[in-house]
Amino acid sequence: MQRVTCEGAPRDLGLDQGRACRDAIRADARALGWDAAAGWLAAWRRPRGAAPRRALARDLARHFPHLDERTTGLAAGAALPREALLVLLEEELADAPVAAVGIAPADGGAPRVAARLRMPLPPTGLIARTARPDGGYPYLALTRPGLGPALAGVNERGLAGAVECLDPPAARGARRERCAVPGALLLDQCLERLDTVEKALEWCERRPGGGRARLVFADAAGVVGALDLDGDTRARCEAPALAPVEGERGGLALLDPGERALVVWPGTGEVERAALAAARG
Repeated sequence: MQRVTCEGAPRDLGLDQGRACRDAIRADARALGWDAAAGWLAAWRRPRGAAPRRALARDLARHFPHLDERTTGLAAGAALPREALLVLLEEELADAPVAAVGIAPADGGAPRVAARLRMPLPPTGLIARTARPDGGYPYLALTRPGLGPALAGVNERGLAGAVECLDPPAARGARRERCAVPGALLLDQCLERLDTVEKALEWCERRPGGGRARLVFADAAGVVGALDLDGDTRARCEAPALAPVEGERGGLALLDPGERALVVWPGTGEVERAALAAARG
């Protein structure tokens, strides 16, 4: 799990991540058909065609301007066309390494958010990204090298969350929705802007985002909550229990609101831990 630190304006956050993860991002792009000489010719020949990508680019700029700017920075840092990062965004979310999300039992402290990881992980693995955005809360995120939004994370104020994308691969490009950007991206905005579960649920209920996803949150006060997204529909639900199982083959990531920390059980190998060194209050 590579450690990455980013700070500044949205484009600077992407630029820092793109530079730190350049080799991994370019390897993932090549795996999707990127050829430095031919460009995205192979990608354009896929059945989905260019239309979903144009809609994604349009709505990303319209509804998620910070992540749009970060995508531009990621592309510059990795020395790839912006189109390459949009392709990666679609593909990474459609085949995200998070298989399930829930709440892990508390061990005398605040409940923790848990994310079950699909194993084996992609060859380029995961990153633990510490972001210090201008005008937002510092936060620690678990994500992929070429992915701007978080898959799971915890911020300086003790808000933790994780997202599970529920659309099956066959649904990619088939849904016709008001917003072409997956609602899974709302998690990253919550971590950057908000400090409690209730605020995060209200934010996600009111913001646009397509596709199907489940968001699970916990905060330092011990409050937990979950939200199912299905296109424009939002429904609060009970977060399922999710805890490490002795001898299980899959990996698990735990986000601790009290410690502002991320712990990853990779299924095999040693446990990895990252913490957010930030002022609490």
